[in-house]
Amino acid sequence: MPEATAERLRACVDELSGTIEPGYYSLDASVKVDQEGRVVEVETTGQPNPDVGSCMRLALRGMTLPEDVLERGMLRTSASANRQAMPDRGPIGEVVTIVVVTIVFTEVIIEAFAIAVGVTVTATVAAGAAEAFAKRRKRRSCTTHYEMCMDDITGDEDGNHRKESLCGTCLSICTNKKEWPRQIGTGQSCLYRGYSEWDD
Repeated sequence: MPEATAERLRACVDELSGTIEPGYYSLDASVKVDQEGRVVEVETTGQPNPDVGSCMRLALRGMTLPEDVLERGMLRTSASANRQAMPDRGPIGEVVTIVVVTIVFTEVIIEAFAIAVGVTVTATVAAGAAEAFAKRRKRRSCTTHYEMCMDDITGDEDGNHRKESLCGTCLSICTNKKEWPRQIGTGQSCLYRGYSEWDD
């Protein structure tokens, strides 16, 4: 969750603490985001009172998920044969993908004046938006991989054939399989500094 949004949620509890009975509350927020990561819908349950819920919904409406979060969500696909989502750990919490719908879970604990509110946010990227986001991303070409490989120390290693570099061997495999290999038959790694499947 962006720190600015977490601060707005904390402000809701601080400003309205006089209206909240001491204790622990668990607020679940469900938000829908567009392909730019902007929140377009918010629903909450478990809020201490309507005023706090309203304040927190406004705070979440101003949230935008960073593009790298959306990218990680799109890449971390995990579904069983019956298409039920299987949880997959991610650096920002749990990231689960159901077909092309990305769901991100994250929790913030807010404490103030003997009051604790645990806010769990579920952010869903609608199928159409997720598809549009995926199409914007461009897979790195074999030639680009080769050039970046040659610029790295990997390019100094010998490949499978005489006068062929390791990067050249990796390029040949990539040309045939349409995917940059992680290693060649000898076990030598094709991965170079800055390796990624995708162009920035």
